[in-house]
Amino acid sequence: MKTKLILVIFLLSFITSFAQKSTPEVRQNNKIVGKNYITGSDINANEYVFNTRIHHIYIDTISGYTTLQLRKLSKNGKTLALNGLIVVYDLINNKVKWTKNIDYSLCSLQQHNNILFFSKGNKLYRLNIEDGTEMWQIKSDMYYVNPKKQIGLGYKYTGLTGNIHTLEGINLETGKTLWEKELNRGYGWNQIIKVNDDDLLIVAGGLHFINMENGLGWDYETKTGKKDYTETVAKNVGGLALGLLTGTYVTSTGSNLVRDIVSNVLQDSSTIYMASKEALVSINKNKGSINWSFPLPEDLTSKSSLIINDSSLVLINKGNAYFNNKLIDFGEPFLVNVNKTTGEQYYFKSLKETKSPIVDFKIENDSLTLIFKNQIANYNLQGANQGYSKIFEEEAYGTLNFFVGNQLYSKQDDANL
Repeated sequence: MKTKLILVIFLLSFITSFAQKSTPEVRQNNKIVGKNYITGSDINANEYVFNTRIHHIYIDTISGYTTLQLRKLSKNGKTLALNGLIVVYDLINNKVKWTKNIDYSLCSLQQHNNILFFSKGNKLYRLNIEDGTEMWQIKSDMYYVNPKKQIGLGYKYTGLTGNIHTLEGINLETGKTLWEKELNRGYGWNQIIKVNDDDLLIVAGGLHFINMENGLGWDYETKTGKKDYTETVAKNVGGLALGLLTGTYVTSTGSNLVRDIVSNVLQDSSTIYMASKEALVSINKNKGSINWSFPLPEDLTSKSSLIINDSSLVLINKGNAYFNNKLIDFGEPFLVNVNKTTGEQYYFKSLKETKSPIVDFKIENDSLTLIFKNQIANYNLQGANQGYSKIFEEEAYGTLNFFVGNQLYSKQDDANL
């Protein structure tokens, strides 16, 4: 079966003389945007020009609809207008399906494939993608959506005095509650891992194994943040709350929360490995029971990365964490190597002499290379013995940020090379 690639270009017009209309003006053009040097043919694109600035866009490739949020700038071009327009446009038939006004100071829009949510205050509405009508409404914050199973996960809103940690499974076709479960979100949600079609692993104040159909599973609770950290709050400037990430609405509660003091999650057929502020643990995947737990120094532990090296686990503690959405220095960098089966320590190596957090790392065989703000250092994973180290003066080079990877090319003078 042959597939056809269609390019769609949406132009953003900043003309302020147009008034906001319930049905926006749309101009469609076909234009050549490139050339296929293999076939020699032109690459064509459909161009759609709107008379109002496009604030956000979502394209559902299954239905062929695109959802646009139109929002003007102020006359001086420095601020955004509070009011805008939601437009669902049919790319196949080239017509506006429907429109809806939106007040950005009170409302927001989420979309997952053809599932469209409109939030206003503490109410969540599902809108019909075909005509914009309300299918149902509930009082909940939607955190995760599985379009295939038509199930969402959200926190039930029960008022200022109600329980803000009641997670519920929601039937997305009816808006009805399938199940309820207490899942503390005091440290925010860090990650969602899809185990299979039915089960999820949620990293939030620990690790939670949940069946989406019935809410059953197990819980491992631990600290993945630090609250009311006044020293950090005084020294660092906070940012805005995080928004949507691949279907997950990640939030933190409290302005004084230092979060993301947790590692990535590693798993095989029977075991899960994870590090938090308190410990590096091995968990039985089916039962949720602890195989072993290796305690970590709470005053030093921060955001970390966990890797498997033969029969051992290596924890790279980076020495930073997040305060709101700002990455800050937190704790101290160190390396820990333990036996993957028993949790027995092979070594613990402090890297505090660098006086800087780890910003990136690279592993080749048994060699670990770390990047700090102004230094590169190499260590042997087996014994943490240092190989080489080089300091880069910040005044001359700036700060180091990351490895560039394999997508870096240098221009050669000889065209035949």
